[in-house]
Amino acid sequence: MNNGVFDLYILKKVGVPCKPMEVNWHPPIFSWVKVNTDGAWRSSSDQAGYGGIFRDFKGGVLGAFCSNFNMASSVAAEVMAVIKAIELAWCELGNMYG
Repeated sequence: MNNGVFDLYILKKVGVPCKPMEVNWHPPIFSWVKVNTDGAWRSSSDQAGYGGIFRDFKGGVLGAFCSNFNMASSVAAEVMAVIKAIELAWCELGNMYG
C-alpha cells in the first residue's frame, strides 16, 4: 500500500467497510517534551523500520530519528521505536533540560 487514497478506493470497491478518521496532534503541557513514534514491518522480507519526532510544548521540533533493520514482527518494530526514543530522551534531551 503506497497511496492511502487509492488503497481506500480499492478497499471500498471490494466491500471492506472503511471509515477514515481525522487524527489531530496536541502539544504537551507547558515546559514538557512529547515524542511520537512509529514502526513498520514488511513480512515478505523481514525488513522493518522505525522513527520518531520530539516536539516541545510550542510544537517546535527538537529532534527526530529513524532507522531500518531486520526484524520478525511489526510489534518488534514499534517496541524498538519506543526504546530508541527513551534512549535519546535520556542521553540527548536530558542534557538540554537536566
